[in-house]
Amino acid sequence: MKRFLLIFFLITFIILVTFSVLKEKIVLKIYYYDPKALKLVPEEREISFYRWKLLFKKEDIVKDIISELIKGPINDKLKSPMPFGTKVLRVSIKNEIAYVNFSNELRKNHPGGSLGEILTIYSIVNTLTELPYIKRVQILIDGAVIESLAGHIDISEPLEKDLSILK
Repeated sequence: MKRFLLIFFLITFIILVTFSVLKEKIVLKIYYYDPKALKLVPEEREISFYRWKLLFKKEDIVKDIISELIKGPINDKLKSPMPFGTKVLRVSIKNEIAYVNFSNELRKNHPGGSLGEILTIYSIVNTLTELPYIKRVQILIDGAVIESLAGHIDISEPLEKDLSILK
């Protein structure tokens, strides 16, 4: 019996160490703005996550990916359509819908215009729907559903990927 318990604890320990220490890389498209084409362009990023996060903390992965989007592109010909000061406050995922709660800077610092609004919204939506467990995205501001960011695009309901605005 002692031998069985020792083997059980050893195997459990190995599994826990494997999930907490080892990282796994995922390749993901993050959508940025091309000012010359006035379209979104995917930029591939290889991002490493701890295995336990991939299995149990998908909300943290979404938050990390949005942080990459806010940080901006590697290609200096592309721009981030995310307004200055924007932060992700909270993320939850239910029924393949990512509910992403942004700080008010997403709306307050948005430059406006219908094209700018489309680019901001769909850079978020198209990036997150690259993940296999997200089909739609609900954008929230300070925990509330709002009608639009700058008065042009209805974001009161979860949105699906839209490839029509890609270069």
